[in-house]
Amino acid sequence: MLKQMTRSEIFAIAISSLVSFIATAFFFCTSATAEDNPCLACHAKIKEPQFVHAAVALGCQTCHKPVEGKSHPAEKQSIVLIQKMPEVCFTCHAPSKFQEKVVHSPVLSGTCTGCHDPHSSNVKKLLTNRMPGLCFNCHKESAFKAKYDHAPIYGGMCPACHSPHSSPNQKLLLSPTPEVCYTCHEKSKFNKKYVHAVVKLGCDSCHDPHKGDYPNLLLKEQFDLCLSCHPNKNDGRHVINVPGGKPHPIRGVKDPSVPWTKMIPSSKVPGKLVEVPDPTKPGKEMDCLSCHEPHSSDYRNLFLVDNICGKCHEYY
Repeated sequence: MLKQMTRSEIFAIAISSLVSFIATAFFFCTSATAEDNPCLACHAKIKEPQFVHAAVALGCQTCHKPVEGKSHPAEKQSIVLIQKMPEVCFTCHAPSKFQEKVVHSPVLSGTCTGCHDPHSSNVKKLLTNRMPGLCFNCHKESAFKAKYDHAPIYGGMCPACHSPHSSPNQKLLLSPTPEVCYTCHEKSKFNKKYVHAVVKLGCDSCHDPHKGDYPNLLLKEQFDLCLSCHPNKNDGRHVINVPGGKPHPIRGVKDPSVPWTKMIPSSKVPGKLVEVPDPTKPGKEMDCLSCHEPHSSDYRNLFLVDNICGKCHEYY
């Protein structure tokens, strides 16, 4: 037999129902002002930052819903998302942009709010921090710090090379190497008549894409790096190998081919002066790049000029 409720019990239920009804009605207001939207009475800071999520203007119910039987704001978990992430985000954002071959792990795990504030931010794209600081939340910062840093990193330009959500390419690259590198590096320097075979294997065969302990982000000291593929070129005999003579120096001496030149009498034409490098003002140490282009060249053997010997020796 059902228990007959007292007037006080009926009154209490009626009041509770009325409060829940009013709270729900308030919650589903779509106006962006605190006067019309009671959510902003408690969550006023949502609209303070420079960038506000467009969904906020559509109304809180665009992403949130009240939980039946719970009083808001008195009870915890009385307001929840209408769907779990990232599905709730896909209500507005096209899923295809997040479902390519390689997907960033935060997207896979549905932690959109690991990078984006769902309501507002002072950083574009509603990011919770500026890049690269934001990326360092997951990616160890020490892995990007060395004597030499790739300019895009500390310029906060991680998306210049990587898609933050998903990509058809490994490492979330916007395009495969070397094409992604041509975004900044002039392509004409890499596709001349003779192309270094290693270029076709990928720029990261010789360069670290983020940082390095050697100039030009090389993986090793330049001479040692070249010997990784050309071990038989380590003594200069590939330049000149006269029986009983000395091999051509390829390191340990200053490169005489420098921007500073002087005029001397020609050994071929009496009375004529010719311009030659000034050995009293030596430049950098001689190495492979004194004679060869590392990427591509219009001359055989990747020479810098057609008559490579004449670059330093006047009588050639």
